[in-house]
Order: sequence, then structure tokens, then C-alpha cells
Amino acid sequence: MKLGITDSEKRLLFIVLALALLVCTYFFVFTKFMDQAAAIEASNVQDQATVDQLQSMVDRQAETQKETEGYKQTIKDIIAKYPVKIPQEKSIYLVQSMQDEIGVYIPSISFSMDNLVMTFSGDEGVSGRSANLAMAYTCTYDQFKELLKYVTEQKDRVTIPSISAAFDQATGLITGSMTYKMYFLTNTGKEYEEFPETGLEKGVPSIFYGSDVTWENLVNFFNGWLTDQD
Repeated sequence: MKLGITDSEKRLLFIVLALALLVCTYFFVFTKFMDQAAAIEASNVQDQATVDQLQSMVDRQAETQKETEGYKQTIKDIIAKYPVKIPQEKSIYLVQSMQDEIGVYIPSISFSMDNLVMTFSGDEGVSGRSANLAMAYTCTYDQFKELLKYVTEQKDRVTIPSISAAFDQATGLITGSMTYKMYFLTNTGKEYEEFPETGLEKGVPSIFYGSDVTWENLVNFFNGWLTDQD
């Protein structure tokens, strides 16, 4: 049996097949391309952000290098302010200077010369340390003020973490104790400078008075010191 298809039906069938082909093309080809295009667009945005960041770094390279050199110079300036070692003779000289220049009487002292304060991350072996000097003192009020001024005018990096003072009505003098800390940095590559000769006499049998440390000698020494203050 032969079916007859008119020209109108043929045209209609052709249109239906064309539409079906377009639909298949859209879903199986065009949509896939659209997804790929979206992925490429997202990648382009990310790449552009990376390029912009790198370009910004290139633009700031000279400024960053200048800042780095500035930081290095700052570190050098800080290191220059600190000695690499504080010998005990420097502490003794300091006490002697307090007595000679100010007139403070210092009957007893104790030393703790190498105390770890902190270590610095990123710097191999570099550490901050302190030389601690604890002393008892007796002086007038004016000398007490001069003593504090003397400490603040030291070129080395120093602090007074503790100090006590009491007024003695019987003598009109101030007595107390003070802890004096001097700071230094180790393993910075800076050369150690030998402490200069202080001119202090060596081989004295007694640092207090005469050849024997007796209570009478100590009293005589102290009385002589009081006489010098008049």
C-alpha cells in the first residue's frame, strides 16, 4: 500500500526535523561549549588577578628593596648601641666612679655578669643578655639625686629594676640598695672592644681601709668619708 504525502506535509516534516536537530545541537554541543567558555572566563579572571598582583609586586620592587635596606640599617644601628660583652672590671669601675664623682658610699656589691634576657628568632645564636650589679649605698639627698642622674646619662643601655631608699634622721643620710642592669648582645658579628685601663690601683690588701678588714677600720673609713662631705 503506497502512502501519499503532499508537499505541505513534506515541508512540515522537514521543519520538525530541523527543529529537532537544532534542539539536539543546543543541548549536546552548544551547552557544552558554553560551560567550557564559563570555565575559561573564570580562569581568565583568576589569572588576571594573579597578573595584577605580580605587576604590583614588580612596581613596588624598588620601594620594597629600599624598605629592606632601611630595616637592615635600623638593625645595625640597634646593634651599635649594645656592647658584645660587659666584663666584671667595668662594673667595678662603675662603682668606683659613683664613689669618686658623686661621693656615694657603697659598702657592699655583688655581681651577676651573664644573664639571658631573650633570644631573637631568625638570627642564629643572637641573644640579649645583662650584667647585673646589686649594691648597698649611703649618701646625702643631693647625692641620691646625682646618683639617679648619673645612671640616666650612661651611654650604655641600662635600667634600674629595683631601688630602695630610707632616710636616717640620726645622720641625715639616705641608705638603701639598688640593682643596676647593663645590657649587651652576643653573636652579632660585632667585634669586642677591650675595656680600657681604669687607672685603679691593683694589689690593695683591703678595698675598704688599710691592710686588715676590721670593724674599727670600717668605722674609721666611714667617719673619714663623712668628714669629706662637710
